[in-house]
Amino acid sequence: MAKIVPAILETAKDGFNDQLSRICKLPGVERVQVDFCDGVFVENKTLAVTDMDVLTPTIHFEAHLMAQAPMDFLDYQICGFKTIIVHYEAYQSEDELFKAVRAIRGQGMEPGIAVKPETPVGVLEKFQADVKIFLILSVQSGHQGGEFLPQTYERIAQLRKLCPNAIIEADGGLDEVNIKQVAACGADLLVVGSALAKSANINESLQKLQEQIM
Repeated sequence: MAKIVPAILETAKDGFNDQLSRICKLPGVERVQVDFCDGVFVENKTLAVTDMDVLTPTIHFEAHLMAQAPMDFLDYQICGFKTIIVHYEAYQSEDELFKAVRAIRGQGMEPGIAVKPETPVGVLEKFQADVKIFLILSVQSGHQGGEFLPQTYERIAQLRKLCPNAIIEADGGLDEVNIKQVAACGADLLVVGSALAKSANINESLQKLQEQIM
């Protein structure tokens, strides 16, 4: 069964800690995504990993790096991240991306690769021997609250056929309206940002989303 992954995208430490505290109190949450934007790869800029406190090891934290060609991942390992997701489009060549994947694994973390909405999912096929986690961005990148792109359904289904053993994440604009169909198309991890972050009752919102995918 698909699992919901709450996401945090914050520009300041206080805001990050507030969201983290809310999410960590949710029942049944095993995995949390933290978005990092460098202001170059995407126009938005978020809190840096070096400004964060060490994360609790009881939750699987993954870092989604919307950053230009990252190669040094040690600060994420020190902070407590277990998975690092980098973007296919962030590197000048696939050889450079393969180097990043090896660097992530060399520092004891699980690598993942994300693609923007305009990138064909077929580019991921050649990485499936080295990478198990693929993230399909279902909004334009860099901000929470973007509009879900309906072509995401077809993109997930296509990637599932190309990479049947992959762990597929869908990230962006997921809510009660679309989350059931996203899961049905083959997504394993459903990254939810604003539908939880902006909710007045986060527990109730999570429960309603979970009911959609049960």
